[in-house]
Formats: sequence, structure tokens, C-alpha cells
Amino acid sequence: MTSLVRLYAAQSAAAIRTSFSDRGNFAIQVGGMIVNDVFFLTLWVLFFAGFRSIGGWQLKDMALLFGLTMSVVGISGVFFGGYRDMAATLLRGELDALLTQPKGLIPRLLARESIATAWGDLAGAIFVLAVFAKLEWTDLPAVLLAIAAGGTVYVSASISFACLAFWAVGARSFARELTDFMLLFSSYPGSIYQGAVKTIAFTILPAGFVVLAPMGMVRHPGVQTLAVVVFGAVLYAAIAVGLFHLGVARYRRGASPSL
Repeated sequence: MTSLVRLYAAQSAAAIRTSFSDRGNFAIQVGGMIVNDVFFLTLWVLFFAGFRSIGGWQLKDMALLFGLTMSVVGISGVFFGGYRDMAATLLRGELDALLTQPKGLIPRLLARESIATAWGDLAGAIFVLAVFAKLEWTDLPAVLLAIAAGGTVYVSASISFACLAFWAVGARSFARELTDFMLLFSSYPGSIYQGAVKTIAFTILPAGFVVLAPMGMVRHPGVQTLAVVVFGAVLYAAIAVGLFHLGVARYRRGASPSL
């Protein structure tokens, strides 16, 4: 286990150095993402300046949701960036080389890329959580746990979507679209989701477990809210691992499509 962690750290560090290699392009991408996040936050600040509340949500709640979402996307992109285009990686047959190496296929696929724009999300998340979310220092352990659990669900769901590539060549773009929809669902107040849409937000596109349930744990810490967050992280991680190994078994038989 220790050797696997060291290997992951080495591969992830190499991917991060690669993302830094073109400093001009790196700065543009990070700056562009910060501008995008500031613009999105400004819209909500102006909205709550006029309406004060939406479904019981205030600016501090929206800032916490926004900050947690950016943290999840930022950390996932910097340290697990291979999730983003994993479906294309599988369809290009790049799994062949990894199958000849020791165990740890999923970590190897996740560590092969670091997304430059994710640094912009991380910087924006720290600013939003520190300035607008009205958190106390005593909330820090719950916030860190919320980010870890939400990130686990986000990356796990993205891996599950990418596994569609083991069965369908069209999964390359569809998997990314599902991930983008999940992120979109994570960007709006939970009070707007009702009925079938709320069911989707807690199942197929698990925005509820990416940010809404973790946010509830931060605002209302307790055994019940903690159990929901941990349950979501374990469940979606198990689903991702199960689907991936089913897909690998199919890939080994030569039954998977390719580009």
C-alpha cells in the first residue's frame, strides 16, 4: 500500500510539473478560470442583494456551496486529472501498456494528467470560503472532510461514466457531458430540486453527495449527517471500482470498442 501511494505521488508530481512546463499558457488558463469563477460569484452576490433569500438559502449558503464545489473540482483536477478524459484514454487502447504493469490501474489512469485550470478553482475556493461563507475555525475539520467526501464521489462518478467506453465508442463525449451535468447540478441551491429532479441529483448525477450532503454536514454537524456523507463516498467509490473491473474483464477478452 505504501509503495502504491509513493508511486501515485511520483506520477502525480510529474503530471503537475508537466502542466507547469508552459508557464505562459498555465498562467492564462489559471487566470481565465479565476475570472470565470469571479463572474459567477458576482452574479449570485447581485442576486442576493436584491432577493435576500431563495428557498431559505442566503448568500453565505450559496458561497459555501460554491466554495465546496470549486474545492472538489480544483483538487480533483490538480491531483486526479486523468478522470477528465478517461473514456478517451480507454478507447485509444492506452490501457494495454498499463495491463502489463503491477496493480493499480485506476490510480495510474488518474495520476497521468493534472489540469491547469484547476489551480484557478482552488484559489477561488479559498477566497470564497474565507470571505463569504461565514465559517469559523472550528468548522475547518468538517470542511476538509466535506471536500474529501465530495471529491471521492465526484471522481468516482466520473470514472463510472468513463467506464461506458468499455461498451460504447460514443462514450467519449457522453462521459464528459455527464460529468459536466453533475457539476452543473452541484452549482445551484438544493432547495430548487424537487421530485424526479431531486432523485436524479442523488443517484445518476450525484450532485447531492458531491456537495449538498457535505454542505449539510458542515452546517449541521452530527452523526446522521456524517453517516450520509460517508455512505455516499463509499457507495460511489465501490460502484466505480466494480464497473471498472467489469469493463477491464471485457477489455481483456477483446470485446471493447476502440477508436
